[in-house]
Amino acid sequence: MPFTHPPLKPFIPLIAAFAICTLTHAAPPSTSEEKGVRFEDRGSQVVLDNGIIAATINKTGANVASLKFKGTEMIAPATRGANIYFSMDGGADYRQPQGCVFSVKAQSPEMVDVACRRIWKDEPQAFDIEAHFVLCRGESGLYVYAILDHPAKYPATGYGEWRMVWRPPVETQDWICVDERRHWQMPDPADYQTAQKMGIKEIVKLTQGVRAGQYDCKYDFNASYHDIGCWGHVYAQRKLGAWMVCGGYDFFNDGPTKQDLNASAGLNHIYFGRNHYGGSNPHLAAGETWSKIYGPYLLYCNSADDVEAMWSDAKERVKKEKAQWPYPWLTGVPQYPPAGARGQVAGQLIIKDAQKPRLSAANAWVGVAQPEANGNWQYESKHYQYWTHADAEGRFTIPSVRPGSYILYAFTTGAVGEFSKREIAVGAGQTTQAGELVWNVPHKGRIVWEIGMPDRSAGEFAHGHDYFHGYGWERFPHEFPNPLEFTIGKSDPAKDWNYAQCGYGTDNLQPWKWRIHFNLDAAPQADATLVLSLASADSARIDVFANDESKAVSTVTPAVQGGDALLRESIHAKYGLEQVTIPAGKLHAGENVITLVEPNVKTMRSHVMYDYLSLEIP
Repeated sequence: MPFTHPPLKPFIPLIAAFAICTLTHAAPPSTSEEKGVRFEDRGSQVVLDNGIIAATINKTGANVASLKFKGTEMIAPATRGANIYFSMDGGADYRQPQGCVFSVKAQSPEMVDVACRRIWKDEPQAFDIEAHFVLCRGESGLYVYAILDHPAKYPATGYGEWRMVWRPPVETQDWICVDERRHWQMPDPADYQTAQKMGIKEIVKLTQGVRAGQYDCKYDFNASYHDIGCWGHVYAQRKLGAWMVCGGYDFFNDGPTKQDLNASAGLNHIYFGRNHYGGSNPHLAAGETWSKIYGPYLLYCNSADDVEAMWSDAKERVKKEKAQWPYPWLTGVPQYPPAGARGQVAGQLIIKDAQKPRLSAANAWVGVAQPEANGNWQYESKHYQYWTHADAEGRFTIPSVRPGSYILYAFTTGAVGEFSKREIAVGAGQTTQAGELVWNVPHKGRIVWEIGMPDRSAGEFAHGHDYFHGYGWERFPHEFPNPLEFTIGKSDPAKDWNYAQCGYGTDNLQPWKWRIHFNLDAAPQADATLVLSLASADSARIDVFANDESKAVSTVTPAVQGGDALLRESIHAKYGLEQVTIPAGKLHAGENVITLVEPNVKTMRSHVMYDYLSLEIP
């Protein structure tokens, strides 16, 4: 069965490998390191060894059986069935690449790149999977990438989950490092053995150890890969760190706000399909030719005197990897064109908002993507996306873009919605000048009041700082009344407006009314608009009342739904925007009350997370 990309080449020029494989050393070079990368074929396995890292690869299984850092094993004991592996989907559709054909793509003292290719036979996902493992001279980590191929003769297919899992050693004094809030000592193995099982199978309640009384769950650590860049575990007693490090992000789905699992108890994950929290997945039609590369990324190991030093080193490594992207050592792969065969997009974003004259494009996200017809970057996983932050003046350069036609998108804190411009053509070796892009933020009237800050997150509201703890919703009835009463000009959003509106109670859930009290100097002469910028909605609808709770003026079923962000301990899922017309006759001079109710309360899955609310009157 033919490949859909050229056959692997046995060698690459030494000079190309040397361009990347002489980065800073994690330790002074040893004698074996000075000899470069050693390749040993042991029949069913191969060993790649540069004197710092020694990786043993199972040829037919496309997995890492052993990863040693300076002689220390960085994978949990094999008795637990542990290795570093790829997998797709779950349940009856679960798949790991097996029965692979092994080959050597490149071999020199500077770098070895080996491949394990599984040709599709009868698996639920009609893709060929080709996994690559790359070791460079002097490096303190193993690079990994994978290529999915769907030749035209294959049937229609897709995938839900697509990831790599690394099980580092499980031992005492394990610290997890994800971000400034999720950065703590993990329970010891014995603490998990005595933990209390909960109704949600992924959550346990710890009864002993450093986190006694706390819940533990893999969803505690969900985060945007664009935001964190690396994640992992530090073993303080042995002064060792095990990290996932990303240099490029163009292969991830659904843009820079998309979050997913990363590190958790005994695990490092990297989710290429980022299927949790409403992730999209590619769907291929019968007769469609498609291929995509995921990675490369780095399985990084380090050592230092303390946890903070190792975490700081991993974050510095992210910067180094970004600076090298696209990696010059990866050649001869059509899905990964070199820097000279890519282009870039440059321009300046200018935001104009008559009601917020101080609003600027500083630090705005600007990106290019290729969504399906009538689609959006939030639901794009078939192709590649490229994003960057604008500078203080709104200027931006989006580097390393594959040639093609794109839609340019931009959004920023402080503005509802987003800007887009179609037909951005990118050519190889060229800079596409997008020019001045003026985003006139629309309004349907004068902003009378607003709650929150538009940033696609509910993080500025109550519990926005500790949303990542299991069963947090059990606290809501003890902290907030039903109805929740919020008075414009008096109430504090950080204390008085919860990050999630859901069912009220613990056993017998009731609809939870949220009332917004405000004053108007005069009765409106025209219909008002209630702007509901939503950070998340799942199985939800919103009944809107104005000064009369016996009859809703509108019932909103958010167009963007799903993701299970409340139960899965996140602060957002997919962003949505709804605008509700409030008839002029429903409002009057003096005190007014708008009431919001989410009536679907069969389970705690049903919820709304508000990003921002405002009332606009012409």
